[in-house]
Amino acid sequence: MRRIVVLLVVSVVGCALLPGHWRPGWNMNWYGKPPPPMTAGSWQLTDQETKDGRFVGLTLSGGGSRAANFGAAVMLELQRRGVLEQVDVISAISGGGLPAAYYGLGEAHAGPFDEPTVRKRMGYSFQRDWLWRWFYPHNIFRYWLSDFTRSDIMVQVFNANLFHSKTYADFRPHPKILLSSTLRNTHVRFTFTDETFAELHSNLAMYQVANAVNATSSFPGAFDDVTLEKYGGTPEYQHLYDGGPMDNLGVQALTEYLLRAVTGTNLDTLFPKGCLVLIVDAAPAKTNDELAFIQSSRSWVDYLVNTNALDAADTMLGNLRTELLKQMGIRIVDQDVSGTLPMPDPHQCRCEVRHVALRHLLYSVDPDTEDMAFVQRVTRIPTSFEVTPEQQDDLFHAAKMLVGDLDEAKLLPGEATRTQCGAAKKK
Repeated sequence: MRRIVVLLVVSVVGCALLPGHWRPGWNMNWYGKPPPPMTAGSWQLTDQETKDGRFVGLTLSGGGSRAANFGAAVMLELQRRGVLEQVDVISAISGGGLPAAYYGLGEAHAGPFDEPTVRKRMGYSFQRDWLWRWFYPHNIFRYWLSDFTRSDIMVQVFNANLFHSKTYADFRPHPKILLSSTLRNTHVRFTFTDETFAELHSNLAMYQVANAVNATSSFPGAFDDVTLEKYGGTPEYQHLYDGGPMDNLGVQALTEYLLRAVTGTNLDTLFPKGCLVLIVDAAPAKTNDELAFIQSSRSWVDYLVNTNALDAADTMLGNLRTELLKQMGIRIVDQDVSGTLPMPDPHQCRCEVRHVALRHLLYSVDPDTEDMAFVQRVTRIPTSFEVTPEQQDDLFHAAKMLVGDLDEAKLLPGEATRTQCGAAKKK
């Protein structure tokens, strides 16, 4: 009887201290208020994107910390070549959202974008910190006595180590940062923009960056939906999870940005000096050869979240990415580093596409050399929110090799680049 009374007291006190809504990801009610300020999460084309006459877009794929580190390493290589500062829009999914948002906040709000700092930030064991925080007393009360979820614990991790509770208002105006999730209600892509929040009668400028990154990386099964409320009438709710099932490369949102920009004009009018889309693809190899030599694939993580679900997702998304690129007219496969993205304008213009993919290493390295051992390691790093120091070294080395190949082939933007228009020549 005494134990029952204690439990009741704890429950009552806990409920009194913790209101029913304890969701740090809840969006702000802005119904009836003046239009909020524009942020870097916007579909709107501005002078920032057109002033140099060239468009450079960068997409960062999903894939947990593998994608976060590979994406960040590619960005650093582009920075060394003077290309990163030319990027106008970064579209990121899941793990790719970590370096995208960190870079977008800039040194004043997040930290310097140099290799030692980026390695430290992206090499952090987000997954282990997330698991430890389950057992913090205040999180235990929130989890069981309110609508606080496992996803909200990851928001704490992201804020403590990367984003420091900064909001979309803290993003630099350039480049645009487009983070996308899957809308569970209707199974379509949801991109965090001023325009989508205006439809909710909400204010993206006041929304925490960590919440958006959490929404794009909330892998089903491990994390809960992230909820947004539509204000101004009968309450309606939108439920978001990992953006990978819709577009694990981030190319859909970037393409939508370009399509909106060229409506009523032409690509060569907006960007006469060229249009380039860099797709950073951290998809792993399709095979798990090492499983043939172990009796059980279960690790300590599998006691909490079955990692075979992550493997199944990698397989599904690996097949989806190829089909998605084809549907958008980007005719590239694993062996190709170049392609084009056609625009539906009267001049029949197109953007050049460069595909920076981990899996390119499988086709570019001689299988009889010592380098193949490195390729086997780096293309088989599992999807999770942590990497070992050795795995991080491999990912950074892979980025150096792959961007170096583009540089040597003169496939990065240069002074002679012009936007190509007219009927494309058939190969």
